[in-house]
Amino acid sequence: MGTADLQTLVGKILSDEAFATALAENPQKTLDEAGIEPTIDLLEALEEVDAESLRKLAENFGEHQAAL
Repeated sequence: MGTADLQTLVGKILSDEAFATALAENPQKTLDEAGIEPTIDLLEALEEVDAESLRKLAENFGEHQAAL
């Protein structure tokens, strides 16, 4: 998963509540449908995460990226 994919993923989580929910419920399918090829580590990390936690993580990531 490249940097562009990660930025796309963060943007989709922040802008699309349905995407964040779907990602929390079925990460592999949701990422496949979004055209993002996840790593095994990412899939394992997403298995135990709910949609609200994903949004908070994405917000923190976005703030960190803006500071760079």
